[in-house]
Amino acid sequence: MKLTPSVVLDAAEYYVDHVDGKHDVDKCKVFRNLQLESDESMVSSLKRLSRPMHIVDFTNNELVCVPDLSGRNDIHTVLLSRNQITVLDGGKLPRKIRNLVVANNNVCSLEQLNGLKNAPGSLETLVLRGNQVCHLQGYREHVIRAVPSLRVLDFERVRQEERIRAGELQDVDIGPEAVATGVRRDKSLEIADLVVSKMSEERKNELKAQLESATSLAEIARIEKLLAGGV
Repeated sequence: MKLTPSVVLDAAEYYVDHVDGKHDVDKCKVFRNLQLESDESMVSSLKRLSRPMHIVDFTNNELVCVPDLSGRNDIHTVLLSRNQITVLDGGKLPRKIRNLVVANNNVCSLEQLNGLKNAPGSLETLVLRGNQVCHLQGYREHVIRAVPSLRVLDFERVRQEERIRAGELQDVDIGPEAVATGVRRDKSLEIADLVVSKMSEERKNELKAQLESATSLAEIARIEKLLAGGV
């Protein structure tokens, strides 16, 4: 399905119930579960998004790349879990983005993360859990080096020792051969994968239903963490 101007105009909108002790302050546009595909018309269609808009939710579609929202400075959160995204282009993110969730997509190599170097300096929280790239040795340091402004990566606070190790990484291009298959894996993420694999379909569907009706960033983050194997 294409993201046409009519789809943008007809998509549901709501105000987040509770943020930082305040009510009804963040407006969210919802494009969940529409089987949306990436195409050239998406750029012009997204210009129909009303202003101000603070959160855009593309969860559970067929997108293969990050939608271009680079012309917006009002959007602070973009939700892209359960799509088919392979490469992250930080240059397409909103200019004042703070939170980006790209859990359970198809990012497999460190090279596919290099575009994060173009992300705005406002980006503080990034979720990539559920992508194969998370299993690669040095994954966290690579992301932290690309996005020095990050404070939280995959639901875990960025530690000072990680920043030091990230600063020591050689400034070289990571080739496509650096993929998750056959590379040293992070044991904690192997456990997370095991948790998800043993989760019943009924439980997964129950969590997805809860996600569908979630109306706060905290609730969305909690459910996404469970679906990504966070324990």
